[in-house]
Amino acid sequence: MNRPSAPHRYRLHRAGIRNVWQYDEQEFIFGEGRLLLRGKNGAGKSKALEMLLPYLLDGDARALDATGTGRTTLAWLMLDGFEQTNRLGYLWLEFARTDEEGDDHHLTVGVAIRASQSTKTAKPFFFTTGLRVGEGIDLAPTGRPLPVDQLKSLVGSENVTDRAVEHRATVARELFGLTDPARYRNLLHLLHRLRRPTIGDRIDSGGLVSVLAETLPALDDEVVEKVARSLDDLDSVRAYLGRLERTDLALRTFLTGYRGYLHGALRRRTDQASGELEQLMEYRKSAGDAARRAEALREREQELKARIEALEGESNAAETDLAALHASAGYRSLKELGEKRATVTALHSAAATAFKAVRQAHSNQEEAGRRLTAEAGRLGEELVELSTVLNELVREAERSGIDPVHLGEPVATPAVPVAPATTTELTAPEGDLHVVGHSEVLAVDPEICTTALHAWDARLDAAQPVVRNRSRFVSELGALIERSNEAQRLAAEADATRERLEEQAEHARTQAEQRRQETVREGEAYAVAVKTWSERLGNSTGVPLDGVISLVAHDPADGPLPARAPDEVVEAARSAVDPWLAELGAERDDLSLTVRELEAEHDRLRRRREEWERRTDPEPPPPPHRTAPRTPGTGAPLYRLVDFADDLAPDARAGLEAALEASGLLDAWVRADGTVLDPATRDTLLVPGAPVAGATLARVLRPVAAPDTGVTAEQVERVLGGGDPGRESPDRRR
Repeated sequence: MNRPSAPHRYRLHRAGIRNVWQYDEQEFIFGEGRLLLRGKNGAGKSKALEMLLPYLLDGDARALDATGTGRTTLAWLMLDGFEQTNRLGYLWLEFARTDEEGDDHHLTVGVAIRASQSTKTAKPFFFTTGLRVGEGIDLAPTGRPLPVDQLKSLVGSENVTDRAVEHRATVARELFGLTDPARYRNLLHLLHRLRRPTIGDRIDSGGLVSVLAETLPALDDEVVEKVARSLDDLDSVRAYLGRLERTDLALRTFLTGYRGYLHGALRRRTDQASGELEQLMEYRKSAGDAARRAEALREREQELKARIEALEGESNAAETDLAALHASAGYRSLKELGEKRATVTALHSAAATAFKAVRQAHSNQEEAGRRLTAEAGRLGEELVELSTVLNELVREAERSGIDPVHLGEPVATPAVPVAPATTTELTAPEGDLHVVGHSEVLAVDPEICTTALHAWDARLDAAQPVVRNRSRFVSELGALIERSNEAQRLAAEADATRERLEEQAEHARTQAEQRRQETVREGEAYAVAVKTWSERLGNSTGVPLDGVISLVAHDPADGPLPARAPDEVVEAARSAVDPWLAELGAERDDLSLTVRELEAEHDRLRRRREEWERRTDPEPPPPPHRTAPRTPGTGAPLYRLVDFADDLAPDARAGLEAALEASGLLDAWVRADGTVLDPATRDTLLVPGAPVAGATLARVLRPVAAPDTGVTAEQVERVLGGGDPGRESPDRRR
């Protein structure tokens, strides 16, 4: 076996398939980078090659199918006949090389394919590593395929990618040593072309030039992919953008109006609640202030009553003393009278002061009574207003479906008279009578009012969970209303979509009928072509193809040909032609072997001819009797100075050359003019002489210029035309 021309490059060493398509676990061993798969049709040979090469080198799942029909996809390979939800499988290739020092190196290129039955998709995860499958990597440690996360931890997350572009760059760099993406794309394009099933037939039939033309660099895959994706998604993207724009406009319009409405409603409810809370706080503060003022006024009233009683007692005592003084005997005494007068004056002043204080206390009491009555009236009005607000809230609660019990009962604390209206006569120190009137004083019991307000406040606090629940219900109701509106909008869009789809379905039915008619016509044309081909092939080869013609014997009135008819025709034609092709193949192989042998012989003869052509003057072996050395420039052997005549036949040339060699003339030395030869020299010499009669060597030989020998063409002509045909040196006699 021939050794590889590049022994230090990577070569295919092993390959494997794990849990992909109908393969459970399969390993392939390459011999010197070559693999031969043999088996019946349908055994999976083509699928194995499609899954491994060149898919693992470029990661292009769109080019899996070697026939170019696109029937083989990753999702079909992973999910065809698979009933479970998810499936994970592995494909891998192992390359091996030996470096200059004799050390072995390995590179594993693989892909983990994870498929989902629910989404009908398959996602690849490519990896490259120096570890070997079965030694450094176990793809099924527990009998089940290794999860992708564990694969990343084994080979390194930087060596795993789900992007085919990155995988191609890594393989080009690590495996082929290429950094130019264009060169690697050209290589992959060549691999895709050369793996086609019919490539051998095309080469054998003389299509090598067209095959090489097809393998020229193709367009950039990324450019093709972008253009294809853009063309495929253009209509859907345009329709989707239109729907998004309409939806965005409707949502903006709706949200703008609804946001303003929500802000207004929330602001009104917030302001209302804030106002009611502030008013309630003011009521509570006013009630507390009124209670404190009423208590202070009550205490002041008691103090004034006590002082009035004291002053009245003092006034009565003073009057009693004054009467006693008038009736006493000491009154007559002047000294006592003066003292009494001073006392009376003092008492009078005190009585005046007391009377003034009584008047002032009466005024203060009246003012306090009026204020207490006014505050009691204002508190009653506020309580009435609270009752009115409560009644409105009760009605709102009843309309909202809330139990009014949660709002409590209004506080009803009426103002009651605490002091009746009275009139009192007071005598001034001067003896004047003064009528003092007391107005009626109304007051509210602060303890009862405070207790009632606290009870009401507690009842309202207890209603907070109900309020929060109802607020949540309102929010949920608003959300449900929004969902209802959205559902109505979606329903309207769905109706529009349904109408559009009905129109498209009608259009599709029309197109389907047109396609059916076109299919019928194409079927008729196909049947005619099959019949023509079968008849032409049958006439030229004698192979019976009636079975093929019967497959396309179809009445166009019954509709188009069955979809399986082309496959059946191909199978029937292959079955009928395969024996003939096998014979032709065997004959072709024999002829190819013969041609290769003839080509090898032709190449050997061509190389020999080229070698002889390069040797313009092959040196014949010197005769055994010639032992003398020859000095260059003093002459030349005859074979360097002559050539065959142009009209001399090849057989005659060969015979003449043999005769000259046998006679010793082919290597005879032709001397230049002026040379001297030692008589003891053992050699054969040719010298010009007188012409001889009859045929000469000049008829079959012609002189050739040899400027480095010193012999001229005229001398050679004289030697060939006559003279001594040759003589030996004195030491060489015959």
